[in-house]
Amino acid sequence: MSDAYVGREQTQAKHFILKRYLQALAFKVLPYFDVTYVDGFSGPWETRTEDFADSSFMIAISVLQDAQAKISERPNQRRPKIRCFFSEANAEAFAQLHDAVAPFNRPEADFEIRTHSGKFEDAVDEIQAFIGTSFPLIFIDPTGWTGYPFEKIKTLFTRPKCEVLINFMYEFVNRFAHSEDEATIASLDPILGGPGWRDRLDPNLPRGLAVEKLFRTTLQSAGNFDFVVSTKIDKATDERPHFFIAYATKDKKGLITFRQTEYDALREHAKNRVAAKERKRENKTGLLDLFSSHEAQIVEGSIDQIVEEQMVLATNDLLETLPLYGPFAFSSVVVGLLQAYMLRETNVKDICVTLAKSGRIENTWGGGNRKPRDEDIIRLRQA
Repeated sequence: MSDAYVGREQTQAKHFILKRYLQALAFKVLPYFDVTYVDGFSGPWETRTEDFADSSFMIAISVLQDAQAKISERPNQRRPKIRCFFSEANAEAFAQLHDAVAPFNRPEADFEIRTHSGKFEDAVDEIQAFIGTSFPLIFIDPTGWTGYPFEKIKTLFTRPKCEVLINFMYEFVNRFAHSEDEATIASLDPILGGPGWRDRLDPNLPRGLAVEKLFRTTLQSAGNFDFVVSTKIDKATDERPHFFIAYATKDKKGLITFRQTEYDALREHAKNRVAAKERKRENKTGLLDLFSSHEAQIVEGSIDQIVEEQMVLATNDLLETLPLYGPFAFSSVVVGLLQAYMLRETNVKDICVTLAKSGRIENTWGGGNRKPRDEDIIRLRQA
C-alpha cells in the first residue's frame, strides 16, 4: 500500500472505486460521446503527496487523460472531448485546487477544466451549461451530509445518460440519526425526501442502515435512475461501516461494471485493513506479527465467502420469483439480482448453471462449458 494512504485506508478504497470505475466508463463511453466529470467537493483534504496524486481530482485527471490519449490512437477514431468541473467552497483548499489543475487545462487539446469557488449546490446552472450534450459522471464526496440537496441538484441528473457516485457519510449520519434535535433532523431532510423522513424508514433495519436505504431510494427518485446500489466501506481497524459509496445509473451495463469494481475494491480493502490492524497492534505491543500476511489472505478470501452467501440468497430468490413472474431473459435476471445482492454477472451465470445441473431450471444455452447469454430464457424445468 502507498504510504500516502497509511491511516487512510477508507479513502484508499474510495479512490480505488473511483479510479477503476472511471477507467471502465471512459473506455466504454469516450469512443461515442464526449465526457464531463463533475467533482462537487474537490478539496484537497488530507493529501500527502506534493502533486496531489492521492486526491480525487488528480486521479480523475490522470485516468481521463490516459483514456483520451489511447482512444485517440485508434484508427479512424476522433479525439473525444473531456471536460472537468471542480467545485470547492473552502477558500484555502480552492486556491490549492486551482493552482494544481491549471496546467492540465488545455481546451485546444480537447481537455478543458473549470473550477468553481463556492458551494456546489450554487453552481448547478453553470455545471449544466458546461456539460452541454456530453455524458456526465458526477462525483459527490462531502465531509458531512449537507451541501447537495437533491431538490436543488437533481436537474444535473435529468438527462438520458448520467452516472453518479456519492459518498454517503454513514458514520456521521448514524451518530445523529437517533437525535431528537429538530435542527439535526431537518438537516437530513434534503437528502432523505423532505420532512417526515423518520416515518419512511424501514422498520426492519437498524436506524443507520434504514437511513442509508432511504437515501438510495430518494436518490433514485430524484434522478429518475434505473439502478441505485451501494458499497459498504468498513473502518480500517474497527468492525463497523465508515461510509457507503452509492452508485446511480440509467444503464444496466453500468450496474454490471460497478459490481465488478466493488468486488475488486473490497478484496483490496480487506488486505489493507489487515495491515492497518497489524500496525495498530505493533504500536501498542511493540511486537511484530509473523503471520500477518497469512491473515491477509484469509481476510481477502472472506469477501468470496460473503459472495457465496449472497449467491445462496439470490438462488432462493430466483427460485421463488420464477413461478410467480417467470420466465425471464437472462439479462433481466442479472439486473434483478445485481440490484438486490452483492454479486457480479459471472456469479449469476454460475447460479443458473448450477440450477440447470440440478434440474431445477432448463438449460436453454447449450451444453459443454457454455453459460447463459443475455437473450437466453431462464425458466423452471417442467416436471
